[in-house]
Amino acid sequence: MPGSPQAAELVRAQQELRFSPAMEAEYVRTHLLGSRLLIRVTCVLAAVLSIARAVEQTAAGFPVGGPAAALAVVTIASVLLASLAWSSAFERHFLPVARVIVPIRNVVVAGCITAAAAEGQREMLMILPVLLFGPFFFLGLSYRTALFTGVLTAVSFVVHATLAGLALPVALRAITFLLIALAGCALAARHLERLSRTTFLETRLISQLAQHDTLTGTKNRRVFDEHLARLWPQAVTEGRTIAIVLIDVDHFKAYNDCYGHQAGDVTLRRIAECLQSLVRGPLDVLSRYGGEEFVAMLYDVDTDQAVALADRVRRGVHELGMEHRGSRTSATITISVGVAVIEPSAARTPRGALQLADQALYAAKVGGRNRVRVMNETDYGMLVTGVFDKQPGAARA
Repeated sequence: MPGSPQAAELVRAQQELRFSPAMEAEYVRTHLLGSRLLIRVTCVLAAVLSIARAVEQTAAGFPVGGPAAALAVVTIASVLLASLAWSSAFERHFLPVARVIVPIRNVVVAGCITAAAAEGQREMLMILPVLLFGPFFFLGLSYRTALFTGVLTAVSFVVHATLAGLALPVALRAITFLLIALAGCALAARHLERLSRTTFLETRLISQLAQHDTLTGTKNRRVFDEHLARLWPQAVTEGRTIAIVLIDVDHFKAYNDCYGHQAGDVTLRRIAECLQSLVRGPLDVLSRYGGEEFVAMLYDVDTDQAVALADRVRRGVHELGMEHRGSRTSATITISVGVAVIEPSAARTPRGALQLADQALYAAKVGGRNRVRVMNETDYGMLVTGVFDKQPGAARA
C-alpha cells in the first residue's frame, strides 16, 4: 500500500503511543465514540455515588468548611461529566473537559478519603485503588492523561495523609496498595491501548486494501462503480456535470508478449502514477477498470476542461518514453482516451455514461490511437443504453 498513512504508521512502529496529528485526531474520535456507552454508564454511577455521599453526610450533620467544599466540588464535577456524556456536545467537549476535571476530582476525593481514614473510617482507604480504574479504563482518556491522574492521586494521598496525621503503618500500607494498583493499571492500560491503536491501523489498512487495485495502487472497479452511483443523484440535484475518462494502453498484449508480464506490471504502475494527475479533489476518482484499462470520474468539469486533462495525461504517458517495439502506433508506450461529458438526469443511469465513454475510446482507437476522443450531451441524448455503436459519428477530437 504505497502512500497509505496507516501502513506508514505500522512500519514506523514507534514506541510512543501516538500517531501523526491528523491520524491521532481520527483515532481519538473513533475510540471516544466506541466507548460512549461505557463512559456514560461510568459517569452516571460516579454522579449517583457522589450525590448519595453528599446526602448521607448532610443527614449525619456534615460539618461546614473544607470537607463540605470538597464534597461539593466532587459532586458538581461528577454531575457535569455525566451531563456532558449524555449531551449532544459529547463528541466535541467531553474529552477536553474530562482531561481537566478528572485529575482534579481524583485529587479531591483522595483528600476526602484520607481525612475520613484519619477520623477512624479506615475502610474508606479501600476506595483509593478504585479511583484509578475510571481514568485508565472507563472514561475514554488517553494513557498519558490516565497515568498523570494516577500519579496525582498518589501524591494527593501522601500529602493529605501527612497533613491529617494518619498513622504511619496505615499510611504505608495504603500507599503500597495504591502504588501496586497504579503500576498494574498502567501496564494493563498501556498494553490495551497499544492493541487498540494497532487494531485501528490494521482495520483501516484492510479497508484500504479492499478498495485498491493491488498492482497499481489505484482504486478498484467496485469502488469506482459505487462512487459513480453515489454521485450521480448528487449531480442531478446540484445540476453539475460528470466526466467519464476511459483509458486504454495501446497494444498492451503485444507489449507483454515482447517484454514479459513482469515488465508489463511495472509499466502499468508507472502509467497509473502518471494518471493520478486526473484526480483534482475528493469527488474525483481514478480506478483500474480491468487489464490495461483505467477509468476516471471527474465531477463538475466542462468539456474543454475534461479534454485538456485527458490530453495532458496522454502526453504525459507518451513522454515517459517507455520502449514498445511491438506497437504499431509508436516506438514508445502510448494510451488512447475516450471522454464522455454529460449532465446527469433522473431519467438516465450511470451505465449510459460509461457506454458513451467506451464508444469515445473506440473512436480514439479507430482514429489511430494515442489520441483523445470526446462525446458530450448531444451524443448522450442519442445513446441507446446496452447497444454499442461501433461507428460513433458524433465523436470529435
